[in-house]
Amino acid sequence: MTLMKQNSPIQKLSNKTFILNLEIPVSDIQKEYQEHLKSFQANFETKGFRKGKAPLEVVESNISPEKMFEEVASHLISHVYGHAIDEHQLKPIIQPQVKFKNEKPDFEHDWQIEITSCELPEIELKDKYLEEIKKINTDKTITDENQRMDQIVKALVKNTKLDLPEILIESDLQSHLSGLIEQTTQAGITVQQYLESQKQTLENYQDNLKKRIIEEWTINLAISKIAKDNKIEVSEEEVKDIVTKNPNLGSNINMVYYLLTQQKVFDFLKK
Repeated sequence: MTLMKQNSPIQKLSNKTFILNLEIPVSDIQKEYQEHLKSFQANFETKGFRKGKAPLEVVESNISPEKMFEEVASHLISHVYGHAIDEHQLKPIIQPQVKFKNEKPDFEHDWQIEITSCELPEIELKDKYLEEIKKINTDKTITDENQRMDQIVKALVKNTKLDLPEILIESDLQSHLSGLIEQTTQAGITVQQYLESQKQTLENYQDNLKKRIIEEWTINLAISKIAKDNKIEVSEEEVKDIVTKNPNLGSNINMVYYLLTQQKVFDFLKK
């Protein structure tokens, strides 16, 4: 696929959200339409014609317009988005939200598209966070290690400044809700029945889930920043050692790196 290269206007927000305004010329749309039509033709068979031999107009009349639009739009938008990402050297961490600015997009006019996504947000740690953690570590009234860790985590969260992109929160929220639907379906109950058993409304559940998502991102980003600032690293040998002892972890090496980093950061903070 060869599309006309053009500059992609971009709006960058301070919280690492970015908004791309892209235009796809009608000439590229029609070219992609014809390529998809020929692709359908290669596997199309109907009465009176052998497979792949039906005229394009016959193939076209037998294809759902909605399906054709979905196929063409998906390929074109993916291509121009990829080009814009390279052009602006972006590193998105979630799937983008795509919105047509045309009232009724079709194959006869240019497409005006708005794509929103975000990069990894940046977190700030207030200088006094270490002082508070030192007080927790020397507090002799705290005798339970789990309680001490909880206090350390709360001190971290309290001493951070983080503007989390709303699109990132919504992405995680939808992912969790999809997981809930899958779990309740497997259990043979509805989401409503599950929430009633937990004495929650959907609104309350979403509000609590949103707070948990924000807290998890805050903790994870704080851990990454502390590790970077204090040159806390995990070696390849350490990861291999863990995977050797727990082979099931081999399918998610990134998670192993993170868990080891998390452990080293907490060990650092407890000292």
